[in-house]
Amino acid sequence: MQKTTDGSGDFFTMLTQDHVRFETRLQALLQSADALSRNASNDGERRVILGTLDFFASEGAQHENIEETVLFPRLRPLPQFQQILGALEFQHGMNRAEGGKLRACLDRFAPGSGHELRRQALRFAEMHRAHALGEERALFPLAASVLSPATIEEIRREARQRCPADSRD
Repeated sequence: MQKTTDGSGDFFTMLTQDHVRFETRLQALLQSADALSRNASNDGERRVILGTLDFFASEGAQHENIEETVLFPRLRPLPQFQQILGALEFQHGMNRAEGGKLRACLDRFAPGSGHELRRQALRFAEMHRAHALGEERALFPLAASVLSPATIEEIRREARQRCPADSRD
């Protein structure tokens, strides 16, 4: 993960930077799905799609784990977060399920099934994009406005402890 500077607000910057990296991967995924749908024997594009799915299964899952185990527990007692946290956790599960569907589609991919591959890739990308947008426009600003700087700093430290290989600092 990319390093951020010290400071309590940087926890949300770190999560937003993850979203930027996710978007880069999603763009490559869509380009590769389109190219593979036109040339079913293109192993390079197949590897890009598999690499993207592996990335979301590892780094994407790690991002979600930080949210669900470090951030969400501190927000759950606050009434203004009840609905959004439930929705975001549901989306995490749906995003994982869509990754499985896209992987299955790729596993059975054959000439003539390009439309289905593009459709699955687009659905996967759009679900991730909508989720990130909800976090960036609703969750992160609201959480930053109600949590104390000390609590945000504690969250940042705990996230770094859970993912030390990321150099989350």
